[in-house]
Amino acid sequence: MKAFRAVLLSMLVCPVVLVCLSACTSAAPTRTRAPSLAEIARMITPTPTPTTPADEPDRRETKQLVLRALARLALLRSYRARVVDEAGRTQALLEYVRPDRYRQITETEMKEQIAIGDVLYSRTGEGPWVKQEWPAIGRLMNEATIPQRYIWDVADQGEEPVEGIRCHRVQVTLRVGDTQLTDVYWIGVEDRLPHKIITQVDEQTTLTKLLYDFNQDFQIEPPIAE
Repeated sequence: MKAFRAVLLSMLVCPVVLVCLSACTSAAPTRTRAPSLAEIARMITPTPTPTTPADEPDRRETKQLVLRALARLALLRSYRARVVDEAGRTQALLEYVRPDRYRQITETEMKEQIAIGDVLYSRTGEGPWVKQEWPAIGRLMNEATIPQRYIWDVADQGEEPVEGIRCHRVQVTLRVGDTQLTDVYWIGVEDRLPHKIITQVDEQTTLTKLLYDFNQDFQIEPPIAE
């Protein structure tokens, strides 16, 4: 806006200066018309809005495929997930029930957590449940998603099945400050839900999650805590 006003002022002042100079050198000066605002606007090249490769027309649809899949996931009544290592061995089991309940069992550490509303229950092995107040903890994992502003680029890598289900494979490049991370999503061709997600936690660590049992009828109830 400041640049536009400076150009506007200079273009309106210049004709006046020209008229004055003409009056000093000629008995019959020629009138100089100041340009209209519409003419000035056409003379000014607008500054383009900064965009990322993911917002370019040939990638926009792929970006929307990922965002809509995550939005659909957040609206499900329930679903389960398995976190696996590179060999496919289960490291953790998770259950989600909207709007504010989840259970996580970490098999490698024999730990279990149940979050309901503002309360977190946890135990190790067959030990007693410990109850802890934690505002909004139950929504923490149900509402996890990617802010659009962090998606720098996307790449459609074709189709690849996950446990027999046809999926679109999409690579997503994220930029947060000076950090760049790469995630991969397998999104169902028919249900448009994510069936597999590889999340890059940092430069050395990735997390692979398999998602299933969408909208199945199961409950998460609070345990008896000491």
